[in-house]
Amino acid sequence: MSKILRSFYHNLKEPVIIYDINENFLHCNKAFAKTFFKPEGALGIDSLKKINYKFYCDICLLETSELMSYSPLVAAIKARTDFTTYALYQLEERKFLYYIIKSFTFKKYKVVYFYDVTQELELEKLRKENEVLKIQNLEFSNTNSKAQNQALKMALLNRISTSIRETLDVKSVIKTALKELSIVFGAHKVYYANEIKEKFAIEYVYPSAFSNQTGETLVYDKKVLKNIYDGKNSFQFCLMEHNGSGEPLKAPLNRIIIPIIKSSEVLGIIVIFTPKKEISEIEKELLVGISGQISSAIFQVILFNQVTKKKEELEDAIKELKETQLQLINAEKMASLGQLIASVAHEINTPLASISANNEIAKKIYNSNEIDTDILKDLNSIDSEAIKRISNLVRSLKRFVRLDEMVQQEADINQELDLTLDLLKHKTKKGIKIIKNYAELKPIKCYPNMLNQVFLNILMNAIQSLETKTHKIGEYGASIEINTYKEDDKLFVSIKDNGLGIDEKNKKKIFQPGFTTKKIGEGTGLGLAICKKIMEKHKGEIFFNTQKQDKTKLDAYCTEFCVVIPF
Repeated sequence: MSKILRSFYHNLKEPVIIYDINENFLHCNKAFAKTFFKPEGALGIDSLKKINYKFYCDICLLETSELMSYSPLVAAIKARTDFTTYALYQLEERKFLYYIIKSFTFKKYKVVYFYDVTQELELEKLRKENEVLKIQNLEFSNTNSKAQNQALKMALLNRISTSIRETLDVKSVIKTALKELSIVFGAHKVYYANEIKEKFAIEYVYPSAFSNQTGETLVYDKKVLKNIYDGKNSFQFCLMEHNGSGEPLKAPLNRIIIPIIKSSEVLGIIVIFTPKKEISEIEKELLVGISGQISSAIFQVILFNQVTKKKEELEDAIKELKETQLQLINAEKMASLGQLIASVAHEINTPLASISANNEIAKKIYNSNEIDTDILKDLNSIDSEAIKRISNLVRSLKRFVRLDEMVQQEADINQELDLTLDLLKHKTKKGIKIIKNYAELKPIKCYPNMLNQVFLNILMNAIQSLETKTHKIGEYGASIEINTYKEDDKLFVSIKDNGLGIDEKNKKKIFQPGFTTKKIGEGTGLGLAICKKIMEKHKGEIFFNTQKQDKTKLDAYCTEFCVVIPF
């Protein structure tokens, strides 16, 4: 056996054992050993024999000669074609696991898979079915004829079970069951009816010639209803289908009513009309098995629909949460913008005032008829600089307020920082020194407007911290230092200030939505919480280091916020 093939099977999550074409044991993977053994050494054929007796047949068409020695594990190994069966594995006393055992031949190897399909909600059912199967196996072993009958009945269960495995469509499962029951019992008709407040409405009928009965309400006497709600099958010869029937049957028929129950709840009934006078014990047991199979199928679909509904509700909630999150980001951005309006207005008014004054001077020069070209050149130079300032400010403002940038694009982080600083120039030019240590960085893919919001929020918090101190204390005065650098595959933006720092009691609350130390009306408490979400969207992070400073010693940088962006 090749190393590649051995390695492939050895690392599979499902238990696997491999034989050669002569049924000689070759290998088992680690999942098999972990599931069925806790061996000290290598697993061998003797170990496999020890677990063989723990496997029981669930649903399988048996041959007469194999009844006494039948084992699903042995059958899987000896199968000449692709083989699939359900089997119970005895884990401990009165505790079982439910497995699908599949085997197939690959080149010169026989590969046997074990799929664990145990379900907690089905555990009680499996225990009961296991007891039924044990009783049935004892009875079938008495004579070959009983074994043959059992094989035929199990084949029916197998077909219904296959229908259940292949689809979650209750309609297909029930129609398959009705058809199979009609064949086995030589039925005149078979139908399935849903339970509706102690009455039953026909939903499916076989054969289709009686489809006109679909929707008809079935009415039964108290004795029949008691049997149904007690989970007992009813067998009764009658001339009327039910108490509310309009016309009698053409001849007396044996009416079999099978309740479909799950967790003590009646889901519906299957009704069979057959001319057979006697129903054998094997057939009665078959009806119990079919009832269990259909109950499980319906219950699985109910659970599936519930999970699907919950999934849809969760997806709607996530979608709503994302929309709310975007609204919060935009609301915080507009709140920040509101705080900047006064600064922006002042920044625009200053160069506009300069241009206006220059225009008046130029007007007087032209009116005097004594044109001084040097003065006009100076005025033009001043106006150009003022216009450039206004243009830069407007460009920064446009970049910041853009709310629809939902696609990543390349951006120069150094330039984005400068654009943000332009918006804050009015707040920083009076007594706050900005120190920029930018590394040479290549443009990175990001959401620039979102990152600008992060930078703006950190810088505004730093400025507000510095505004509470005297600007000329210490060697550096009030200052903010911005550093950009790269390490490995990450870009770092560090923003430090030498303000008062953050109180120890507030450190754990910094990124909590709604937390703020500002006065009412000055902050939303969402700024840093949104910054954290923005960095998560970039698959990056934001963190800080801080220590509280004495008001008389404010030289050192006491607070640093660091933004980390992956390349």
